[in-house]
Amino acid sequence: MTEKANQFTGPKQYLEKSFLEELNYKIWSTKASRFNADKRLKTKAKFSNISLAFLSAYLIIASLISVYNINSGNSENIINYIITALSILVLVVSQFENAQDYKLNARIFHDCGLELSLLYNDLRVFKTLKSKPSEYEVYTFAKNLSEKYQTVLRNYQNHSPIDYDIFQINNVNYFKTVAPEKVTPKNIKKVKRRYSWEIYGWYSVMIILPPILILGIILIVN
Repeated sequence: MTEKANQFTGPKQYLEKSFLEELNYKIWSTKASRFNADKRLKTKAKFSNISLAFLSAYLIIASLISVYNINSGNSENIINYIITALSILVLVVSQFENAQDYKLNARIFHDCGLELSLLYNDLRVFKTLKSKPSEYEVYTFAKNLSEKYQTVLRNYQNHSPIDYDIFQINNVNYFKTVAPEKVTPKNIKKVKRRYSWEIYGWYSVMIILPPILILGIILIVN
């Protein structure tokens, strides 16, 4: 009789194992992803504040050009236009960034991670310290833990796919065994680039682009 071939490959290989092993992977990966989301959003909140501070500084500097008649060869209308444009930009960006509630969502993901940590600890205690549990004990424990896990998932929003991708590249040794294509050097660099843009890209543009545009307009007018 030939051995049945595995139906699942990659990270879903846990589906070939017992339900307890499947639950172990789900809780472990979700817990780590939620903590990754917490870290990502806290970092975004920090850089959001920094970028808004820079935009406000640019607005003040542009206003001072008009007040002190610096570079008076420029048309006053151009300076006023720059000030108005920056004011609108600061207003729009502030409204958008404040609506994201990065710190609040980070705290929510952190709380979710803590709840999942409790479930994961219970599971590890059962697997490592419970001596030869009966099938009924395993069934009862797995069923109760699964229900608690689903309750946690219902109470919180899902994390971003990038958070799970970071979880994968942070556990290279594990995924080299179950899904080596996920942790190749090329894919790791790709995930890191996406993660960097997700956090720093938009804010870097907000910090770097306005002064370049302002200087460009001033030089063109001259």
